[in-house]
Amino acid sequence: MDSASTDDGSEIVAALGAAIRKHRTAAGLSQTKLAQLAGISRPYLNLVEAGHKCPTVVVLVHLARGLDIEPALLLETQSLSTAPH
Repeated sequence: MDSASTDDGSEIVAALGAAIRKHRTAAGLSQTKLAQLAGISRPYLNLVEAGHKCPTVVVLVHLARGLDIEPALLLETQSLSTAPH
């Protein structure tokens, strides 16, 4: 059985949250401001950035718009390239 079939997605969700946080801080935005721009609550954004919640595609697009970036940039992760195959 390969690792992809046993992966629960937690590494992907954690990498996504880290990417959102990285882009948010680079943009100089607080969690409160980005949450307002994306139409979500600050506590929910905190959970997403911490890797505890996985945003829907719609929320992901709204976050990217709030960050003024393409949604695909949030899906580019370094940690997945080092995962065992």
